[in-house]
Amino acid sequence: MTTRPIDKHALRIPQSSGLLPCLYAPVAARDINAIQVYVGKIVRDLSRGEVKKAILVESYEPETPDLRLPIWLHPQATVLHQHLQVWVHVDYSSYRQAYIKAFPELEVKRFVLDHIMNRRVARLKGFQYLRIVPISREANSSHGALSERWGVEYHSSPRMKDLNKASKAAVQYADLADIVKMLNSQGGGSLMANVNDAQKLVDL
Repeated sequence: MTTRPIDKHALRIPQSSGLLPCLYAPVAARDINAIQVYVGKIVRDLSRGEVKKAILVESYEPETPDLRLPIWLHPQATVLHQHLQVWVHVDYSSYRQAYIKAFPELEVKRFVLDHIMNRRVARLKGFQYLRIVPISREANSSHGALSERWGVEYHSSPRMKDLNKASKAAVQYADLADIVKMLNSQGGGSLMANVNDAQKLVDL
């Protein structure tokens, strides 16, 4: 299997969370080409009437997990580098049906299909495609309003608009808060206490 290349222009975010390369999990991509280069091979179009607005991606082989990290003992850790992933265009509305088409055997009625990166933030940063994962409604709501509102306000500032426009990053990797959400863990309220506590999962 092809080893997944790392986007050298996208390292600031995972490194600021203290993440080792084995935890670099793409959650957003500029376009289809960025997915094919840095995420994996497109194996199926899941769109309804719109070409490649929802796709099933066979992910490239990630860095070898550092088994000293406690996160690899977490029961949901396989989601980070899931072999088959659903990616959708930021404006695509039928993403739930797309996920069910990709994984018809999974029971998703109890779950929210979550864009790991907020769609409004993605548009501000220039990312057209986002990975989606199923998480509980409780986890989704705990990560929602406060952090996403802050993200929209932050990336709406003139300074960040200029920086995002100049960015050469083809993908964005998950930060620690994204990883906590992908693990289906709650954010911990206004202070995101669970995210802070999760640092011990990724520290040696």
